[in-house]
Amino acid sequence: MHDTSSEGAPSPAGAATAVASARTVHGRGGVALLRTVAALACLETLVQGLLAGMLLNGDVDSIDPHGFNAYVFELLVFLQVVAGVLLWRHNRRLTWPLKATIGILLATFTQTALGLEGSLAAHVALGVALCAMETALVLRAFTLRTENAAAPTVPRQHP
Repeated sequence: MHDTSSEGAPSPAGAATAVASARTVHGRGGVALLRTVAALACLETLVQGLLAGMLLNGDVDSIDPHGFNAYVFELLVFLQVVAGVLLWRHNRRLTWPLKATIGILLATFTQTALGLEGSLAAHVALGVALCAMETALVLRAFTLRTENAAAPTVPRQHP
């Protein structure tokens, strides 16, 4: 990670402060939207896994909820991209949310196509990968700090 302040200039306060301030971003709404939809999408991957497990266990009635839930997941992933765009518009150097959400969106469309064509092994493997990607996105989204919530760091003085 490149150590820069929220404005993009190197931080004179040291590496630890530079890393902390690199995650200070403008736009509380975009951060809140990203956190919310990413957490919901992450939960949706777990529900999808449960429904898929029920289906693989012989419960054929779980196919319809699995299909419907897939479209709910796609909607949430699309909203993640919107949040990524909002964050990028307010913080031009903050590109990882947009790149990550677009990557997840592409993987989601691939996942749907694999499911519809019946490629079970690839569909299950990509489903597990999507769960991991969503988990990583949620964890990373919660490391972002908005400029209003960030308190200035004061170095400790030892007696």
